[in-house]
Amino acid sequence: MDLRVIFAYVVLIIVSGWTLRRPYIGVLANVFLFHMNPRQLGGGLEDIRFQFILSSVLIISYLINLNQFKDENENRIELPLKWLFAFLGWGLVTCVWATINKGYALSQTFDFMKIVIFSFLMFKIVRTEKEMKYLMYTILIGCWYTSFMARWGEEWGWIDEELMGIATGGSGTHLMMFFPMMILFALYGNKYEKIAAYGMIPFILDFLPITNEGMRSTFVALVTSFTFFFIFTPNRIRKKSIIPFAFGGVLFVFVLTPPDYWENMATILDPASEGSAASRSVINEASMKMIADYPFGIGKGHYSPMSVDYVPEEELARTGVRDAHNTYLKIAVEQGILGLILWLSMAASTWWYFRRVRLKLSDDRPPTYLQLYALGLEIGMLGITAGIYTHNYQDLDTIYWFVAFSCLVFNLDRRYPNAELVSESLYADVMKKPEIKPVYNAAKPGIRTPQSQHL
Repeated sequence: MDLRVIFAYVVLIIVSGWTLRRPYIGVLANVFLFHMNPRQLGGGLEDIRFQFILSSVLIISYLINLNQFKDENENRIELPLKWLFAFLGWGLVTCVWATINKGYALSQTFDFMKIVIFSFLMFKIVRTEKEMKYLMYTILIGCWYTSFMARWGEEWGWIDEELMGIATGGSGTHLMMFFPMMILFALYGNKYEKIAAYGMIPFILDFLPITNEGMRSTFVALVTSFTFFFIFTPNRIRKKSIIPFAFGGVLFVFVLTPPDYWENMATILDPASEGSAASRSVINEASMKMIADYPFGIGKGHYSPMSVDYVPEEELARTGVRDAHNTYLKIAVEQGILGLILWLSMAASTWWYFRRVRLKLSDDRPPTYLQLYALGLEIGMLGITAGIYTHNYQDLDTIYWFVAFSCLVFNLDRRYPNAELVSESLYADVMKKPEIKPVYNAAKPGIRTPQSQHL
């Protein structure tokens, strides 16, 4: 047995045992494995089902320790999660009339249910500011790992270029959803958070031009995120971000991106000039026809096999089928118009709950970390709304993590009104107000000073 395999088993056993004692460790471990996916590193690791094992242990641990999550600090289920549960329930119902294979639709829905279960467990288990902070740290480190492996892991032969997304669990859209949070840490974190964030940002930007999958949608998400950043952030944050954004923009445009990257991005404005972009309008027309024929949905996972009856033969992929390049339309096709309404309601309420916490930001006092999370995650959620119109991310775990985050941040902000503040030195001009000295005998000459009278 390879030494790496022995080491992996030892670590897996230790983490599993620790998870049984403290479920929070299982949350961090599953998030880490989402990004790392050590099975793709080979050497015998491909035979170990890391995430399945730790996910199962996490569920068992939650059930064993259920009583500790039933107290006054319990996170209350809010509207975004209720919409997510409704969307999942409707997905199960649509399996009844799946057009081709009901069993396959059910298995695809069960796979989606795993994402929902983990999002729910993460929401229930994380209950303090400190736990939320270390969860954010774990995710941002995972984003850095994804970017690092995309460049150097592939160059050094650690992962296969074709399996890059699988090998790291990440995608450009996933990274863009957390990129605003990284920017905020760079601006308002403590010394170590600033150093880490500024060190990670170039790797994240470098990821965009070297990954082919969803390249255009990722760039659209980047531009959209920056737009919403300047719309929603208070003036103080907006002004402080101008120089870092200018530096990052110069680095991205003139250092990290090859010339052909911008030629590829130009097809966003002129889709007819590039084959893949041009085919999207044809596929979208086919999707609309499917929705007209099956308004209640065709069953999860059935878009590709049904595409042969709707997409022109010259537009079909080498496999003889075609997938949707539009998240909204794929949901509407597979789970019907009602399914799309439920999904959009979930997304809208997620934004609204982030907004409720973010609105507490002010120019005259430092934000709390929870308010900073709300701002960064809100921008990350809004930032993908345009990009997912050009690519299918219906089953992207991160979207449903954000549903849990919106409820989690809302609960924590309600429970901890005096939460930890970010660096107060950045607000020194408003925190240290000039001392007002009392003035005596200030009455003007010739004017009688009124005297108090006791009645």
